[in-house]
Amino acid sequence: MDIAIGGWGRHRIAVDPGQHRLEVWVPYVLPRKAGRATREISVDEGAEVTLEYMAPTITLAPGQLGAPGEQKSTGYSAVMVLNIVVVVAVVALCAVLALAE
Repeated sequence: MDIAIGGWGRHRIAVDPGQHRLEVWVPYVLPRKAGRATREISVDEGAEVTLEYMAPTITLAPGQLGAPGEQKSTGYSAVMVLNIVVVVAVVALCAVLALAE
């Protein structure tokens, strides 16, 4: 059974007991399904399963799907390091240009 749910936020989906394959992604231009994450879940009669999806920081990276509060955005550390490198490079360039005057 395919269920399409649009929008961010908390969603409740009623399913029959048994094994299910859950796939989550962010609609995007290319790739069409960015940050795809898949998880097999087992649902017992009358049970409730709570999962959290975390979209990646970098579009082509996979998303994370699992226990709430434990998911990390893939690529976040790499983007932060790149930001620091760029800021340091800009500051160094400004210092060099200021000293050249």
